[in-house]
Amino acid sequence: MRYLRGIILIFCLALPSLGIGQFRNNGNKFIGVDYFKGFIFKHKRQIGHLITDHPVGFRITYDQKTYGTEAWHQRYNFPDVGLTFIYLDYKNESLGKSFGLIPHFNFYLNKNKLSKNQFKFKIGLGLGYNTNKYDKENNNKNNVLSTDLNFGILFQAEYQRELTERLFFNTHLAFTHFSNGAIRKPNSGINVVSANLGLSYLINYTPTEYTYIEEEPVEKPGLGYTITLSGGMHEYSKIGSGSRPFWVVSGLVDKRLNHKSALGITLEWFASLSLKNDIKYDYRLEGQELPDWHRIGVALSHEWIVSDVSLISQAGYYIYDEYDYYGKVYLRLGVRKYINDKIYSSLVVKSHGAKAEAAEFAIGWRVK
Repeated sequence: MRYLRGIILIFCLALPSLGIGQFRNNGNKFIGVDYFKGFIFKHKRQIGHLITDHPVGFRITYDQKTYGTEAWHQRYNFPDVGLTFIYLDYKNESLGKSFGLIPHFNFYLNKNKLSKNQFKFKIGLGLGYNTNKYDKENNNKNNVLSTDLNFGILFQAEYQRELTERLFFNTHLAFTHFSNGAIRKPNSGINVVSANLGLSYLINYTPTEYTYIEEEPVEKPGLGYTITLSGGMHEYSKIGSGSRPFWVVSGLVDKRLNHKSALGITLEWFASLSLKNDIKYDYRLEGQELPDWHRIGVALSHEWIVSDVSLISQAGYYIYDEYDYYGKVYLRLGVRKYINDKIYSSLVVKSHGAKAEAAEFAIGWRVK
């Protein structure tokens, strides 16, 4: 029953953000099932004791095909848009099992969409529920997942072979990641590399022609200006110190390069009550004037524009950080959802190398 509650919870939290309207048309839809087996990637020495066997599991996928009713369909070679449900058994009592629901895009590498052999790659970001989180008294060996709910990331390379007009054989090489974005420590996160075999079925097949149009070059009127307010809860560095709020105010100047990309520079201010608390109780600073708990950074930003959803990646450098716990360089990766031409929301994970600092929930306004 506890597992069922977790599965229901991730559905309720994830589904409102998926743009479910895209599944309501009469376009062709796939349902697929695959079995996988893999290994836990040892990205940190501290997780070696958790790698005792090969994880196994299954996935159920649901995909909506695109045919060119919107400009971005043709721009990205008519990708599929869908959901992946994941069941993952780590074969380790401390880790337990994970259930995930991950919205995804499937991008086709073949230009010939009628070929019986198709090569694709999948990108997805969603939520996961873990059954055996870290507990100081009862499960202190699990130093990778310390919350029930976690963020899930999926990357996958796939080969698909058409068996009949409606039945397809699939084989994949997949990378699946779960972590809580440092909402609570410990949070080493877990990465599973797997090989998958499965079948997919076209459940409402209707012959449909792809729509090709001559697209006009993107207008490049000049620089754009964006203001973003981010926040959330995190546990900065010390296990057991408690999750506390943080805020980030960012100003971005960017340039639209083409229909798919924009490049810019960000100036941002960080404030973290968890960092403030860590500084206050840092024994190494006894008898000294405490460093400032505010930080200022400059970041190079890239936006990969798909539809009304974008992938955000940033590499930044602290120009002001007196405590300097993680070092000067930071990274971000996440998604942005445009509500209209001016307003957007986003979810990004900020990290320092392989160490996540925070999952940032944001609302932004494009001034120009």
